[in-house]
Amino acid sequence: MLIPTDHFVRLTSKHFRRQIQSLLTCLSSSGVAHSQYRSISDRPVQWQLMAPVFVCFFAIAIAPFISGCATVRKPLPERSWHDDGDHQGSSDREYGAKIEHVCLDNVTAEAVQTTIEPRNLLRRVEEEIHTLSLNEAVRTALSNNEIVETAAPGGIGSSSVLNNPRVASSVYDPAIQESGILFGAGLGLEAALSRFDTQFTTSALWGRSSATLIPRETGAFTSALSKQFATGGTIALSHNWNYLGTPAGTPLTSAYTGSLGLSIRQPLLAGSGVEFTRIAGPQNPAFGAITGVGQGVVISRINNDITIAGFELAVRNSVRDIENAYWDLYLAYRTFDTAVIAHRSARRTWQESKDKKDVGILNPADELQAKDRFYETKAEVEQSLNNTFRTESELRRLMGLPVNDGRVLRPSDKPAIAEYIPDWNFSLHQGLSLRTELRAQKFRIKSLQLQLKAARSLVRPTVNAVGSYDVNAFGDRLIDDGILEPVTGLPIRSGYGSFGRAGLDTWTAGVEVTVPIGYRSQRSQVRNLELQLAKDTAVLAAQERNVSHEIAIAVQEVTAAFATAQSHHKRLQAAQERVEKLSYTEQVGAGTLDLVLRAQASAAAAEIAYYQQVVNYNKALVNLNLATGSLLEYNGVYLAEGQWCHDANCDAAIHAAERIHAKPNPHLHTEPAEFISPGPTGTIERSPIVPNGDSGPEATDISPPMPENSNRV
Repeated sequence: MLIPTDHFVRLTSKHFRRQIQSLLTCLSSSGVAHSQYRSISDRPVQWQLMAPVFVCFFAIAIAPFISGCATVRKPLPERSWHDDGDHQGSSDREYGAKIEHVCLDNVTAEAVQTTIEPRNLLRRVEEEIHTLSLNEAVRTALSNNEIVETAAPGGIGSSSVLNNPRVASSVYDPAIQESGILFGAGLGLEAALSRFDTQFTTSALWGRSSATLIPRETGAFTSALSKQFATGGTIALSHNWNYLGTPAGTPLTSAYTGSLGLSIRQPLLAGSGVEFTRIAGPQNPAFGAITGVGQGVVISRINNDITIAGFELAVRNSVRDIENAYWDLYLAYRTFDTAVIAHRSARRTWQESKDKKDVGILNPADELQAKDRFYETKAEVEQSLNNTFRTESELRRLMGLPVNDGRVLRPSDKPAIAEYIPDWNFSLHQGLSLRTELRAQKFRIKSLQLQLKAARSLVRPTVNAVGSYDVNAFGDRLIDDGILEPVTGLPIRSGYGSFGRAGLDTWTAGVEVTVPIGYRSQRSQVRNLELQLAKDTAVLAAQERNVSHEIAIAVQEVTAAFATAQSHHKRLQAAQERVEKLSYTEQVGAGTLDLVLRAQASAAAAEIAYYQQVVNYNKALVNLNLATGSLLEYNGVYLAEGQWCHDANCDAAIHAAERIHAKPNPHLHTEPAEFISPGPTGTIERSPIVPNGDSGPEATDISPPMPENSNRV
């Protein structure tokens, strides 16, 4: 029979308790009082043999109670048997992992609190119509959303805020980065500057020792001010006192020794200079392998700029999705209007065919065909209406509005139908200059270039110039001066009074040299940064290539969408004219109902296709602005720091006044050299390849001839 594991543990524990009881009974039955023996060696031999065993068993018994954490994995829920001697039974253990909920009293979002039931096919009520412009939609979204909302193309459950909330972009991201304190990319600007703050340390300790023939009382007081310089050096001002007291009657009942000192340390080779310190930060040998050379003020500022670029990308994508959702809502209304018109026409046609069938001048099959078309258009109306509800809900989500606030959003802006001919050279130059992805990547490359320069500085011996000067003091008392000792009649020397006396000062000066044989770690760091720099440079080249392809695709989409819209507009005109003529011929008896119904369906499809291409044309313009990096500027969106508090404004005014009254110093320069500009800089090289005449077939015009009096959409 198989015995469960937990049952075996219970049996073992029961056996262990019986052994302990037997051991105690054996010890108590020895007939010897333990108190009669002053040591273990005086006790009976039986006790001397059993004492180690008892100690071991006692230690094993109390070990589970003093252990802090379990060292074995919790068993899964299972049925186990228990036997306590008198009762047997089974029980289910509930030790397995299970879903739990956190106790958090959060406040429900206002947009969720105030929402009412959404509009749907079963709830059709008359509500206020709110005409919405595109600028208002963008402005409302940027004002309401602290978390940047983007489209969820996957439908329900695909929103990035729900699936991956830790990486969701928000208005707090730049501030979070700037206030970060972690090593690496999480180190903010304030944390990097804080390493140059003056540090004050102090301690006061008292003690007493009776281990010697003469008991002693001790005291130690230390205090120091230390400052890190931008050159990599440090300076420290220290003030220390030590106290030693002995009982009365000894030659020296109390003694105070103190010092007031100044110490300086300055790197001369590896890790020296303002440029290195601003890039890598002050060097700490204990954390050199962890921090690397990217903990300086300059690198932290670059990381802030990269975070701002990431936030700008999120805002840009949100504006793109809002524009697309706005035009999708416009298309949904147009589709619904077209479906309603088609449904009314189908109902009128069915009613006329029904009347003709009742008088016997129409085949019943034709009447059923008209009825089929009637219900087909009714289903299209219901589907398009629901699509309008769903598209409005998506736009509301992107704008940060409730699901339903009693208003019906209806776009007021008309889509652009004028032809726009993109300029390839201008668009390419604009994309390579303004794309946020390229700006962020250039910041990364600049960061690696600076870190590489700092890492090469470490492939040198560590030579530190050190020096210190201390003024020492000694006295029987700490402060009292001029008081006579009652026994000897000699004056008591004051500790503070002895400061400045000749012969009590000390100084040191010299150098400390550390030379890693081979510089294996330092050279490995340089090599690693060189490889990272080569990779990011290649990534920048790939990004520029992708930007050029995206601009080309956007240009192709703009031209194709406009040309297709033109074709569908002419198709719509032809379909509407066809409906009019077939309806007339059917009424006079020269045509068939089937042709009329087909013409009506074709006209409805042509109208929907036309507005679909008009919306696609406007979306293509949005993609072109996105590809060239001008989408935010086109929509009037600019990123800026929030409003300062009153104290910050006062500090800025004080510093501005100081700069106004300051005198220029021509000998000052910036280390490292400035690499920030308010706008795009540099040149974009273009060397277009002119194809030879024999490189391919001759280009021909494949567009159909346009009539002289034709009008564009």
